[in-house]
Amino acid sequence: MSDLPPLHPSKARFYELDILRGVAAIMVVFYHYKHFLLISETAGFDYADLPFQDILMPLYLYGQFFVELFFAISGYVFFWLYADAIKTRHTGPTRFFIARFARLYPLYFVTLIAAAVLQIAYTHVSGASFIYSDNTPFNFILSLFMVQQWLPGAVQTFNGPAWSISVEVFLYAVFFLICYLRRTSFLVLMLLIVIGLKIKEMDSLSDFARGMPHFFIGGLIFYLVQWLRADGREKTRKAVAIGLGIVLPVLAVISFVRGWVPGQLHGNDLVTSVFSVDSFIYIFLPLFLLQVGLMQGHWKVSLMSRETLHRWSWIGDISYAVYLIHFPLQLAMMLILSAGGAATRLAIFSSPLTLVGFLATACGLAWLSHRYFEMPMQRFLRGWMGEHLDKPKAVG
Repeated sequence: MSDLPPLHPSKARFYELDILRGVAAIMVVFYHYKHFLLISETAGFDYADLPFQDILMPLYLYGQFFVELFFAISGYVFFWLYADAIKTRHTGPTRFFIARFARLYPLYFVTLIAAAVLQIAYTHVSGASFIYSDNTPFNFILSLFMVQQWLPGAVQTFNGPAWSISVEVFLYAVFFLICYLRRTSFLVLMLLIVIGLKIKEMDSLSDFARGMPHFFIGGLIFYLVQWLRADGREKTRKAVAIGLGIVLPVLAVISFVRGWVPGQLHGNDLVTSVFSVDSFIYIFLPLFLLQVGLMQGHWKVSLMSRETLHRWSWIGDISYAVYLIHFPLQLAMMLILSAGGAATRLAIFSSPLTLVGFLATACGLAWLSHRYFEMPMQRFLRGWMGEHLDKPKAVG
């Protein structure tokens, strides 16, 4: 077989979630911009030196938590696209593996190698690695197989932001297993969410624990949307959508105001809980995802028409590349400027023009990567691996 058939009978794209994923990736890039101003792991940096800090302070402080939105969107999309196909055996383990490997690994591998080479060069020039210090051969091997976050005490290394891809790979395996066993009930998803939250409670510093609850929260929201959008529930769906339309702006304002204050990851009472990071990632983001799911195809404004969303879908197309490319790009820029002193780097990276230029370069490279590398490699690998690994069984 020259290529794999579609994994889902519908070729329609959920443009809203595609664009939302791209916006989330850019939010993470803003959060990581402060890497440029980090003097050392102990000395830290001054937030006052960051460009546009009067406007972007919430992103500089908490932009990392948009990764939780990545996981929730992934959970929603995977249950939407793959769950039924796996349950009905239209997609088996080999085909599922090929599809995910072909999509994720080519750029993941290239950016891992780029980060490793640039870290070696930067360490040679400056005497220390940049941001992520545990760049050992063992951690490189773990990263090569995308399992660097699977072991207790795992740390971010080489292309640090890729930690979330390692967690996603683990979640894909859990997702496939429960779908293959046809165990995707509300109780199973709630159990997986509780297990994820318990792991997070036992090790609050573990990045691994950030993925599991939110991925399956995304799956739970998908099934809730399906239930609300079923025939005969139009009034209930509209009531929920109107209610969310009232509540979400309030929660958005609370999240924005809270974003200007350092700390308060968890609340100790009602007031601090409402203004905590937990309220943002466990209340606002899931409800926002629910509203987007309910409103798919039901928007009343031309700005959200399918034609308009299609024109902006490139933001979602480049999200994966923006996320993986931006740190190697930072490394390359720091290597180029390594000969300059701290004062020179501060003057350059505190400039708003540098921030805009960095973001534009990351997005431009991501667009080129998506169009001329990722998609061609995905087509090639799906065809080649499908030919060699997913051969039709002989009859007779």
